[in-house]
Amino acid sequence: MGAVPPDPDRTLWWDPIARRASMVWALIIALLAVRVVWQLVSPYTLIEDEAHYWEWSRHLAWSYYSKGPGVAWVIWASTQALGSTEFAVRLPAAIATALGTVAVVRTTRVLFEDRRLAFISAVLYNGIPGFAVAAMLMTIDAPYIACWAWASHFALVAMLRGRQRAWLGFGAMVAIGFLFKYTILLLIPSVLFALWVTRNKRARVSGVWISLGLLVALVGLIPVGIWNAQHDWVTVRHLLGHLGVAGGDTANSAGGHEPWTIVWLFEYIGLQILVGGPILGLGLFAWYYARKRAESHTVLAVNTCVAMALPLLVFYLLVSLKAQTEGNWAMAAFVTLIPPAAWIVRDGVMRANHLIRFLWGVAVFGLVTVLLLFPGAPKLARVPGIGPLVPMYRMTGMHEHAADAQRQLDQLREKTGREPFVITNHYGRASLLAFYLPGHPTVYCSSAHIGGRKTQYDIWDRTDLSDTGTLESLLGRPALMLGGPEHHWSPAFDSIEFIGKLENEPKEQGTSYIGLGFRGFGAWEPLEKPGRP
Repeated sequence: MGAVPPDPDRTLWWDPIARRASMVWALIIALLAVRVVWQLVSPYTLIEDEAHYWEWSRHLAWSYYSKGPGVAWVIWASTQALGSTEFAVRLPAAIATALGTVAVVRTTRVLFEDRRLAFISAVLYNGIPGFAVAAMLMTIDAPYIACWAWASHFALVAMLRGRQRAWLGFGAMVAIGFLFKYTILLLIPSVLFALWVTRNKRARVSGVWISLGLLVALVGLIPVGIWNAQHDWVTVRHLLGHLGVAGGDTANSAGGHEPWTIVWLFEYIGLQILVGGPILGLGLFAWYYARKRAESHTVLAVNTCVAMALPLLVFYLLVSLKAQTEGNWAMAAFVTLIPPAAWIVRDGVMRANHLIRFLWGVAVFGLVTVLLLFPGAPKLARVPGIGPLVPMYRMTGMHEHAADAQRQLDQLREKTGREPFVITNHYGRASLLAFYLPGHPTVYCSSAHIGGRKTQYDIWDRTDLSDTGTLESLLGRPALMLGGPEHHWSPAFDSIEFIGKLENEPKEQGTSYIGLGFRGFGAWEPLEKPGRP
């Protein structure tokens, strides 16, 4: 690869476009517009996490069972302005992705002083598969990654350009990002590692300003800390439960954690390649070849960016040696690989390097593919061999499903003369039904009472099935129950009746029941009782 010299007479057709600052903004705005238009016309219903965060937004608090309050506050603001619609719930994800793109563009521009690289970085940010999907769905990922991008920008500006007051911006963005996802705290050791790696190659940084920045970052911990202190530190136990260690909330789960398998390690590596796309390869090539042929300031910028990415990737690699990981957990590490990747893309294309050009093409193809993936998903779902891999059941059919549930509730009301309620065995289904049933009623979740994990529903008094006031309002009433085997429900009702699957049941093994005479859940024992699956 390094043997091919750059051709000084070579011109790239997109150079005149990339040189113009206005074109970067045009790209960012165009991508935002495409996503907003798609969200306006999208036929897809909310996925479970989106609905659950919307449910949080109906009960504003300093924090929540598994996450900070950021996602709930943002959805609350959007739905207050635009109504409780799918578009309003999802709009902040598209906006957050645009803001994250701006952060990476500014970082690349400052580090390399080349507008062409800034333009490439905008394409790469939006071409990372995980980032592109996060832009379409309102989970914690898009705003969290945007905060990581801006915090990284301020840290790099402070380290490499000597703007020491930027440490305050770093701290502020870590504080805001913590309200979305606690993982952003790992950016602090990432920055410290980068400072150590480059200690002999850059100017000294101010310990005072770094300390002030860290103090500002601690502000984000205050609301989460206060809320957890008031709720017996349930978030800490939830996080420990993910790791399968003592003190975690999985002690309540029948079956507990599966034993570790080396498959989890390879699964983690494979997921990072899938979620990150070509950015991992481009970042690695940038780090290796910058040392061979780049100017000293470029080498320093590349090394610093790569050093900031490594701790998060390594941390979750170690986690995979203990517990099963998810693809998006380490995704923010890709942010600081983008500026080096932008440099190697241009360098590789100028040298006519086939591998770099291929990876650059994959990134562009990935951007276009993900933009078309959501509109084209129904057709893909009908393709033999590919169809089963497209999770259409997760984002379609809830209007019809809720309509069928409402018919069952109307029949129960007419039959018993009492107001029925809905209870599910999973927080996601409970939140979806709360969103799609007429009037957005209160829906209850039984997970913690039938051997599963606790959820946010067990924290709110009005949905906590252990709360005396809640029980008094529900005792004796009929209910529609969804999910699980019959023996999970029979102790809680005078009688139950299996009614099969409701229309557009999203679960392959979905079950539905009618219950009469609710009497509350007693101590649950995970006995294998005969009954329907």
